[in-house]
Amino acid sequence: MRIDSKGNSWIAISEFHQQSYCEVQLKFKWSGIIRKTEKMMEGSSIHEQKFKDFLEETKELEQVDMQEAIKRAIEKNERFSGREVFIISPNFRLFGMIDSVEIGPEGIVITDDKPAEYAFISDKSQIIAYALAFKDLYRPPLDIFMAIKNRDSGDTTWEDVLTQDWVDFMMEKINRLHELALGKREFEPTKNPKKCLACSYKDVCDKKLS
Repeated sequence: MRIDSKGNSWIAISEFHQQSYCEVQLKFKWSGIIRKTEKMMEGSSIHEQKFKDFLEETKELEQVDMQEAIKRAIEKNERFSGREVFIISPNFRLFGMIDSVEIGPEGIVITDDKPAEYAFISDKSQIIAYALAFKDLYRPPLDIFMAIKNRDSGDTTWEDVLTQDWVDFMMEKINRLHELALGKREFEPTKNPKKCLACSYKDVCDKKLS
């Protein structure tokens, strides 16, 4: 999360994952207490290697910007793909890095890699936010599809198309995070004690469940 010169909050899209897990994690993170577990560092390393592999596999291909890719997909039925794609949403004040974007005449597929065989609501919230930010920035006249894949096997664990229902679902979360960032709401702790056991902030949290 960042506060700009006008006092507006900007939310990192990855923070929607933490919001769904336990909002108190964001309280610690935003106050400057950062925890990186071995799993987090392992995940960063795997993402970095996937990006290197992608660059090597596509080094001979033409590079185009996102608007050009969308235009050519519609007008010429061409296909494009990108990895580690930075996205920013001016209207919703979101920013983040999308794992994978594929553009074709049938639509745009936004993919997020996760180290699990099941897509939790925290995973879905994050990728819906990516899709919404992409739609806000580029306004593509194509459907936007969302997919969560198992990082290790490559299997798809969840997929759907960005609909108005998902937009409405996400807007409630976006508004809440902005209010939390500006001190207009209280951080709500999880009600699931299993989450507390696995939380990297359990040694400093006074909200943990026994």
